[in-house]
Amino acid sequence: MLWEELSSKGFEAGVEKCGGLCVLPIGVLEKHGDHLPLGTDMYIAIEVVKEAVKKSPAVVFPYYFMGQIAEAKHVKGTIAPSHQFIMDSLLEMCDEIYRNGFTKILILSGHGGNSHFLPFFAQMMPGINRPYSVYTGFIHSMSDDDVKKIQAHTGIDDMGDHAGFGETALMMHLRPDLVDMDNVKVEESVSLGRLNDIGKAGVYSGFWWYAAYPNHFAGDPSEATAAYGKFMFDMLVENVAGVIDTVKADDVSLPLIEEFNKRAR
Repeated sequence: MLWEELSSKGFEAGVEKCGGLCVLPIGVLEKHGDHLPLGTDMYIAIEVVKEAVKKSPAVVFPYYFMGQIAEAKHVKGTIAPSHQFIMDSLLEMCDEIYRNGFTKILILSGHGGNSHFLPFFAQMMPGINRPYSVYTGFIHSMSDDDVKKIQAHTGIDDMGDHAGFGETALMMHLRPDLVDMDNVKVEESVSLGRLNDIGKAGVYSGFWWYAAYPNHFAGDPSEATAAYGKFMFDMLVENVAGVIDTVKADDVSLPLIEEFNKRAR
């Protein structure tokens, strides 16, 4: 069920049908090489979630693009709000989702650059006395077995980190009209290796991505096909449906949050 397609009259029934769970797909608007659209994360995340909720019903929040993408401010088309803003706005959206009857909010990111932001957002919850439960996850999460299945099916070992084989194949399946392989410049997808010594030392720098991939493109997509994209898409849908099932079955978090908030007061 898509939030925006429900009527106001039917909204309460929708909340009840999905056990009070709302799924919020989140990504960013950013460059994906020169062959994929700025909204690649949006298209992949929302389509995977839409298909997954057919298997495990939940209400899907309209796609939310205000994630962490400061490292791409140097390329056209990027929307990179401040970190304070993305924290505040996501909290306000969660508050509004709760106000509309949902007690569980599953935030699923289609953008790898949210991997620090979203867990930190979830870590904030015990300190701000909210009565609802927030869960965060990654659309592209796969087990080692999943990766081996993809590699065996496609013959490709490297899925690519950004606009590479994986994302390109998925977009060929979902929106082939927005993929232009004539614009692929494979040489721009190779890491420059700057700051490698910092990473090897276990030290983190916010400039690590730009240092390696200033063209915002990582991984050779040359062998990508729509058929390979369909194979990966179906796997992601099954995985996300399983995550939704798990969150819906969680009967520990809400009583735990109530207990914690009472003790913290």
